[in-house]
Amino acid sequence: MQYVKYYIIVLAVVFGLAFTGMFIKTATTVVSAPSRVLNKTLETNNIIQTYEWFYDVSASYTSRLNQVNQYKTMLSTESDKGEKYRIRTELAAMQQTCRDLAAKYNANSEKMNKSVFKGWELPSSLSINECN
Repeated sequence: MQYVKYYIIVLAVVFGLAFTGMFIKTATTVVSAPSRVLNKTLETNNIIQTYEWFYDVSASYTSRLNQVNQYKTMLSTESDKGEKYRIRTELAAMQQTCRDLAAKYNANSEKMNKSVFKGWELPSSLSINECN
């Protein structure tokens, strides 16, 4: 009977230590998370990739916006019904890609770990409405 008592005490101590160890590990993981995010954000490859991403997406948006405007002009001057349908279909696809580019750019512009690498010449956001 006495062995059972010691066995229960030893078992309780082992579970207590295991629980305490898990708690400490979780606490240190949470406390160290900001520094890990900061380290990953400030890696050279991340800085360069993010900087270039903003310029590339901004250029793609401008190009797509020009295509949208060109297709709007083509649509307004076209008289053939079949051709108008084709132009309208392509225009809708171009407008959607334009909106996607603007939405992604704007989302990354809001992220603290991305916007800092945007570059000074780029706009703070791109207009989704201009794509329509």
